[in-house]
Amino acid sequence: MKTITISTENCETYSSISNFFIDYYMTEANGEFVKVYLYLVRLLNTNSNITVAGIADHFNLTENDICRAIKYWISRDVLKLNYDGKGHLRGIVLLPLHAPTLDLKMETDAVSILRLDSASNTLDSDYDNVTASTKEVATTVSQAVTPVSSNMELSLPAKPKFSSVDVDNAMKDSDFGDLVYLIETLFGRPVTPTETSNILYIYDTLKFPVDLFEYLVEYCVERRKTNVRYMESVAIAWYKDGIKTRQEAKDQVYQTNSVAKTVFKALGIRGDRAITQAEIELINTWTTDFGFSEEIIKKACETATLSRPTGATLKYVNGILEDWNRNNVKSLADVEALDKAHAAKIAMEKANQRTTGTISNFNDFKQSTSDRVIDDMERKLRREVNGQ
Repeated sequence: MKTITISTENCETYSSISNFFIDYYMTEANGEFVKVYLYLVRLLNTNSNITVAGIADHFNLTENDICRAIKYWISRDVLKLNYDGKGHLRGIVLLPLHAPTLDLKMETDAVSILRLDSASNTLDSDYDNVTASTKEVATTVSQAVTPVSSNMELSLPAKPKFSSVDVDNAMKDSDFGDLVYLIETLFGRPVTPTETSNILYIYDTLKFPVDLFEYLVEYCVERRKTNVRYMESVAIAWYKDGIKTRQEAKDQVYQTNSVAKTVFKALGIRGDRAITQAEIELINTWTTDFGFSEEIIKKACETATLSRPTGATLKYVNGILEDWNRNNVKSLADVEALDKAHAAKIAMEKANQRTTGTISNFNDFKQSTSDRVIDDMERKLRREVNGQ
């Protein structure tokens, strides 16, 4: 067979895009943010001066839209800002990307607080007085239960270093062997020795019953997370939330999905993708740590979209809910009262400034509660990049 060649008649240039970006980062970002990142990659080797205004003109977007996109990618460790010795912005740096399996470490402030069902006030003795391992903590959304005091935490048992003999002995347990076989079947591959140790940790140390363990595997597969490390992080979260049965886990997942669907719909996030662990942690904070109902969370999402029609994110909603939590909001009536009080304060400030004849631009528009939690990153970034 004769060989052939492939050529082109034009002088196009090409930009290299990481497969990690396509496979992982792009799937969770909205389209405008993706376009801005791709354009920054395109500009990487142009050696030309750029401005936020120039990028905005290229896409027929506002400068605020561009700033929001840059802020989003900074929050995902995709970009960072480069400053000179005087603190002036010199450029935007594109950071190396990683597969999500490298990002499963949780910050120490992600440690979940034990929630107890109102029908139970104590824990099994196997769960008491054990050593914390915060590097392996992940949280999931729990069903509506009564939170305990924030100084009461259920610590994780120390993770043993299982030897090959330990693993071999465990495989003689028919239940454990069946679970390993189930994981290999549903994950579509053999598990490694390290993964077998992780599975043994869930089974033997965290003491997951077989039916709960089976549901754990099903839960991960449904979310296309065929990774034992991810499965272990979910198991740790369920353990710390006091989940001991399949039904308790299913109830928690139902609550998670219900709130997530409400949030995704309100923010215009694509509804067919799986919720991420970071999103689960945020929703867990809203529903359990703050004690907000789904109705209040929906209201916060609506407030966010009114303030940022094209750039409302879960982090932005989190800022609104943190503010409401600080102000002891418990109902929609409390939200309305808080808005009225803030509007009255702004009106008084404007009246006072009129008497001095120095009405500032900041007070020329009406603010809502959410405006108090908007940071000034957008204005600073636009001002620094454009030299304004």
